[in-house]
Amino acid sequence: MLHLKFTLAALFVLQIFLLIWFLNRINRRLSLFFDAVKSDDFNVIYSDYSKRGEFAELNNQLDKLSKYFRKLKIENEQHDLYFKAVIEHIGTGILAFTESGRIRFINTAALEMLGVNYLKNLPAFENIKQGLSEDIQNLKPGQQQLLEIPIGNDLLQLTARLTIYQFGEEQLNLVALQNIRSELEQQETQTWQKMIRVLTHEIVNSISPITSLADSLSRIANKSIDKEDKITNADRKLKKGLETIKSRGEGLVDFVEKYRKLTILPDPQIQKISVPELFNEVKTLFNEQFQKEQIQFRASNEPKDLVLHADTDQIQQVLINLVKNAIWALRSEELKEIDLFANSDINGQVNITVSDNGCGIEPDMQDKIFIPFFTSHEGGSGIGLSLSRQIMMMHGGRISVQSKLEEGTSFYLKFMV
Repeated sequence: MLHLKFTLAALFVLQIFLLIWFLNRINRRLSLFFDAVKSDDFNVIYSDYSKRGEFAELNNQLDKLSKYFRKLKIENEQHDLYFKAVIEHIGTGILAFTESGRIRFINTAALEMLGVNYLKNLPAFENIKQGLSEDIQNLKPGQQQLLEIPIGNDLLQLTARLTIYQFGEEQLNLVALQNIRSELEQQETQTWQKMIRVLTHEIVNSISPITSLADSLSRIANKSIDKEDKITNADRKLKKGLETIKSRGEGLVDFVEKYRKLTILPDPQIQKISVPELFNEVKTLFNEQFQKEQIQFRASNEPKDLVLHADTDQIQQVLINLVKNAIWALRSEELKEIDLFANSDINGQVNITVSDNGCGIEPDMQDKIFIPFFTSHEGGSGIGLSLSRQIMMMHGGRISVQSKLEEGTSFYLKFMV
């Protein structure tokens, strides 16, 4: 009887031990599974631990869950890569920063707009423009703000719009930056073109009949005078007046026709242009004037075989306009210098600079010189620079100016790839 009790007690202890061992094995598998979930490691195959027996079904189910989570992880990674690729390739600048000012993300477009390679936090914006970090921090959600940022030789005009969203436990500020200067310039040019078309049409329609009438009356007066033996003073005044009306009318029509060119520029015929040859052609055109006025003209480019894809005639016309302006600016200088320089930046974009050491342009006039009809030159037409800007816009490029009084002026042509 005592022996039976010991046997039953031993079996009871063994059962408890086996139960504990069984539960521990289950716990170890579940613990292994949850650790894998926590660390995003779904490569463990649980059925390898026990292909048969009482844990086979549990292992199969854990394998199915692991495969499902692995599939979700891959899909999420693919979605992340897709959205990052989209954000990187859009033309809008995107940056996200935390409440503390740390930048969590900034795409290539934003870096290129701001002219930097890397930005870690908002205070770094002070290196671009003083007060820019404060302007970005003060953005209001849903409101659009204009930011003007000097970048190199240019003034960048950006619209900034803020959106706030919750990213887990962290609040992120998402800012979209859009370069609108080209759009503003294009809209301004289109406005001027429409106005010029209306003005030229009305002026030509009004002047042409007057010119024609003056011509007819002049011929009648001449015939009448030829028949008379004696020419009176009144006849002479009449004849002279009619000829003057005709001459000034024809001159005004010709003047208006020149401005009409601003509205009928042909589309550029893009071709491969050797920059050294382009510069040599410009030099040849002005060589006699350079010698006559003792102007030192220098032309250089880097690399030596630099190539530009553009319309040869149109770009040559832009350079002619800029060199003419430079010659005018040097009229009162003792030492006269004009420099023509071209290079290619790291993005493959060609840049051309036309510089002089002349009288310079007053600061309040630098924003007006590209407006049609505006000129500071005596006898100037006011269409050279506006025509040059329109040509550059048609090439997808830009023209800008930097000038200091009594020091000189530089015009910058930037061609986009």
